Order: sequence, then C-alpha cells, then structure tokens
Amino acid sequence: MRTTLISLHGFTMNGAGLRYMLAELEPALAGVVDFAYPDAPHTASSESVAGLTSLMGGFRAKPPNLEWWNASGDGLSYQGWETTRDALRAMAEQHHAHGHRLGLLGFSQGAAVAAALAALSQRGEFPPLSFVVLVAGFWPRARDIDSLFAAPLELPSLHVWGKLDPFAKHGPKLLERFAPHTRQVLEWQGRHRVPTDGDAADTLVEFIGRHASSGPGFAPMRAPRRTD
Repeated sequence: MRTTLISLHGFTMNGAGLRYMLAELEPALAGVVDFAYPDAPHTASSESVAGLTSLMGGFRAKPPNLEWWNASGDGLSYQGWETTRDALRAMAEQHHAHGHRLGLLGFSQGAAVAAALAALSQRGEFPPLSFVVLVAGFWPRARDIDSLFAAPLELPSLHVWGKLDPFAKHGPKLLERFAPHTRQVLEWQGRHRVPTDGDAADTLVEFIGRHASSGPGFAPMRAPRRTD
C-alpha cells in the first residue's frame, strides 16, 4: 500500500518552494511515500509579505506568495480557513479513495494547518491519517479550530523545531495538543526551515518511513549528507 505525504508550505510560500526545501530528503523517501505539494488557495497581501520578510531578516519567499488563512488582529479568527479545509479534504479523499495511506507534513503555517486537519481526522471529519510531521509549527488559536483540540490527538506525531528559530517558542504549545504516548520531539540546531541533512534529517526520515511503511522490517535510507 502506498502512502501519500501531503506536504503543506508556510505562510507566503507555495508548494514548489516547499518542494525545493525538501529536495534533499525526497531521495531517502522515494520508495516509501508519494509527495504531494498543494498550493494554498489564498494570495497573501503585500503587507503580509513585507511584514514576514522584515521578521525573517530580509528573506522573502519566491512568488506566488500564498497563505492558508489570514489571521485577525487578535488571532481568534482565520479568514479563509474553511476554503483551505475543504480543498485539502477533497484532495485527501481522492488519494484515500485510491487506496493510499495518508500522512501530513506541515511547515510553519502549514504545520498549524496540518494540526487542525489531524484534529478533524480524529473526529471523523477528515480521512484517516497514519501520522503527522509538524515543523516550526504553532497552535492554531482561532476559536473554531481551537475547539477541535478538546481531547489530545492520538496519532503518531513528530514535532520539529530549531534552537535558532525565532518561532521555536510556539512549538511546545502545539506539542501539548497531542497525546504523550504518540508524540515525539525533534529539537535541532537550525533556523526556520526543515532539517534536510545530519542527524535531525535522519530522525525525520526514520519517523516517516516507520509510520508510512505497511510492511514489517522497514529500514529507511539515511538522509543524504552534505559535503560542502
């Protein structure tokens, strides 16, 4: 049985940008998962792009600059969440109908989206998930999403944040929404990105391979090491 790993990009990014970020990991998982990189359905405003660019020290994602939702000033409502939810549910249902297992990988805002979808899945409102990987994520505080986390989520989850990431402080709050016996933490030395080399990448590859594989005795390839 194949596993589709639906990979959700960050705020002001796009699917192609996340695929570029994960390029070094794909060969290690090519025989285990089929990657899918959907684009968020909403265009980020120029003000949002400029604000994040300033916060990230001048780094700006290549256009199109997209968003899964736009948070209100108090962070208690997310404009566009329903459209995002419905689009990703339809995509997941299509893969599930073809007999695929499903996993989610989310980066930054995409990790918050993945967590919300995992909560919906536990309630039977989204196709079943085998696992979720949340990189540089945060707890989605919008009232209609926060209510989905009334009970801890009991599916395998890997929570990844870098010690040099200015958003790392949000990781533990998201971690608390998942059951202790099914969650795993990966703290690494990097910044606001997905680890793609070294021990951190090996841990990420091993986690995905272990939970995506339907057969016994799976031994994942190690993530490629940089030589520069």
